[in-house]
Amino acid sequence: MAGRQAEIQELQRVRGNPVIAFVTGDRNPISASIGDDAVRPLFDVLRGIGKVETLDVFLYSRGGGTEVPWRIASALRQYANEWNALVPYRANSAATLLALGADRIVLGPHGELGPIDPILSIQRASGTPGQPGGLPQQDEISVEDVMAYFNFLKDQVGLTDQSTLAEGVGRLAERLDAVGLGSVYRIRSHIRDVAHRMLTSQKNPPSERAIETIVETLAERVYAHGHAIGINEARDIGLPVHVTAEDEEAAIWNLLCKYEQDLKLREPIDPIGCIQTNDRFVDNLVIAALEGESTLFEFQGTLDVRAVRQMPQTLNVALNLNPQLPPGLDPNQLPAAAQDMFQQLVNELLPIAQESVNEVLRAQAPVVGADIKFLGGMWTSIFRPDLEPDGASQD
Repeated sequence: MAGRQAEIQELQRVRGNPVIAFVTGDRNPISASIGDDAVRPLFDVLRGIGKVETLDVFLYSRGGGTEVPWRIASALRQYANEWNALVPYRANSAATLLALGADRIVLGPHGELGPIDPILSIQRASGTPGQPGGLPQQDEISVEDVMAYFNFLKDQVGLTDQSTLAEGVGRLAERLDAVGLGSVYRIRSHIRDVAHRMLTSQKNPPSERAIETIVETLAERVYAHGHAIGINEARDIGLPVHVTAEDEEAAIWNLLCKYEQDLKLREPIDPIGCIQTNDRFVDNLVIAALEGESTLFEFQGTLDVRAVRQMPQTLNVALNLNPQLPPGLDPNQLPAAAQDMFQQLVNELLPIAQESVNEVLRAQAPVVGADIKFLGGMWTSIFRPDLEPDGASQD
């Protein structure tokens, strides 16, 4: 953390502007994304900086909610007359959408933007398509894939007959219901509207024709969601891209390396490997950060990995406890109260013994998977004692 602050200060010195860093980690298997919960901490970071002429926003993210970038960009405009997006490496999907609102997109030699085609998460029933019932399953569908299907039917297959087109729509309905299809259209319109507003919010926005080209290219004409858009392609699209100078590139890259180190972005967690010697693995993680020179928030939580073992379906172990009394002692000769206490003790020991046997059996059953959860995740304000005068302690 102290190393990051030093790198932020160096980046501010090199570029001459205050810096905000917004990083959502992509460490496997727990990754973070741009979400609405980051907006409130952002306000505190901006208030810590105050209103400035130009603000640099360091970005690293694989994406997130499409409704959040406009809120973030609007907040940045309230505190800075101009703001720049600094992209040393990845700013994909919703992070690209956020960068569209910047007056300059400063790309390092390895910097990349990406398409803004949204992915729709839907819940559908498993089982035979078109049949009611079945277990609910989460599914992800690219909005542009749905639109490409319609274009395929019309342009490539050449279907023009309304009844034939209706049959094609019916096949799609086996995967998406009417509500899902409505969501596709709504989200498709929403992403274009947000991208348009982002571009027009720039201090010197592009022409309407240029905006249309940028939006259509990023939302539809880039055919792979994971496609990386580098410097040359970003310029060809018409984005306000600037290449880093040598000292700027070094400062931006060094800050990225600090985040990779602190958030362990290059150290993926192997869930199965974690539970080889113990059926449970628990670790406290930081998966995102939002900070300026004087204010720091981290998204912290607990990774909880539990082994999933395949127990034999036909296994049925029955226990019969028959504790032995000392020789010569007949339980039938004991007082009635003592006999009742003895039987009660046996009854209490039986479930304990049964559970002990089950634990042994579970430990010997093969591991078939891992149950992975991230618990208690929240943005936490991190106290920085180096900012307290005379080493005063926090209240």
